[in-house]
Amino acid sequence: MTTSKKFDALLVSNPVNIRYLTGFWGANPEEREAYVLLFHNYVYLLTNALYLEQAKQLPKQLRIKNLELKVKGLSREKPLTAVLKELLGSQVKTLGFEETDLTVAELRKLEIKLPLLKPTPIRDRIETLRMFKRPDELANIKAAAKLTDQCFEYLLGKLKPGITETELAWEIESFFRQHGATIAFSPIVAFNQNSSFPHYSQSNDQRLKTNDLILLDFGARVNGYCADMTRVVFFGKPTNERKKVYQTVLAAQLKALVLLETGERSGKILDQEVRGIIATANLPTYPHSLGHSLGLAIHEAPRLSEKLETHLKPGMVFTIEPGVYLTNKFGIRIEDLVYINEKNKLEILSKTSKKLICV
Repeated sequence: MTTSKKFDALLVSNPVNIRYLTGFWGANPEEREAYVLLFHNYVYLLTNALYLEQAKQLPKQLRIKNLELKVKGLSREKPLTAVLKELLGSQVKTLGFEETDLTVAELRKLEIKLPLLKPTPIRDRIETLRMFKRPDELANIKAAAKLTDQCFEYLLGKLKPGITETELAWEIESFFRQHGATIAFSPIVAFNQNSSFPHYSQSNDQRLKTNDLILLDFGARVNGYCADMTRVVFFGKPTNERKKVYQTVLAAQLKALVLLETGERSGKILDQEVRGIIATANLPTYPHSLGHSLGLAIHEAPRLSEKLETHLKPGMVFTIEPGVYLTNKFGIRIEDLVYINEKNKLEILSKTSKKLICV
């Protein structure tokens, strides 16, 4: 089945895309709590009785286009296929669906219940729109970045001998909750050798000791929108090896920012240049991309990778996060959140200092 751009109506099932289009967000987005049926001239939000009143409080038009937003209920007696048959009528011949989200079982049900309809797979139609942030989205991301900076300052005061990774991770979540936000993702709090895992997720009861290294990768979520920042803190005096790696990663990260500030917009070139600095220092380069966009989701398109031809454009928000990971020893990653504004100029949204921090 090939991806086509031609369809009479589009069924949106991805919860993040639904929120982007309408503002609707259910209690458990991992379940099918709503769909959007998008026509050329109007839009339906389809949801069950649990959310009907909530849905009726939403703005009466689509967030990205001046199209009327209508709400329609789903029920056991009148499931999705029955409502689709009613709304699509005989005029709609092709129905687009998100091929990376709709399951095979859901697709088969559509084909069985609506045999005259031609399901047409589409990919990244809405995700492409999400690359470019509206003013309201940008305001929320900036607020999340500011709160993330404030949380980092708060965490410095919590670094005491004996505190565990788990306790520090809880301090992050608690701080955001107390300030009317939530975590954008499960924070990474990694001491010493645990920081050598790029996406360490096993926070444990390892206790902080003098001369330990602490990697903190976290971000706030404000009104649904994410921030993301990574800093490394030395709890005591760093070894010469750790200082060398830190300064190398910092130089590589600053190189990317300078290139962006002077107009470089190729994600591929940026990644290659940064990897070159790390390789010249005889250190292993990072096993991930140089950065990623974010918004309603913590990882969105585009990605900045030497394997991709990505052109960065005004309106995009993304991370710059090179790292060096030495197996069973330690890892260093420095990550900022940045934005290319309408004048094609770089704005660095992460304000926390990147000077070598010893506490």
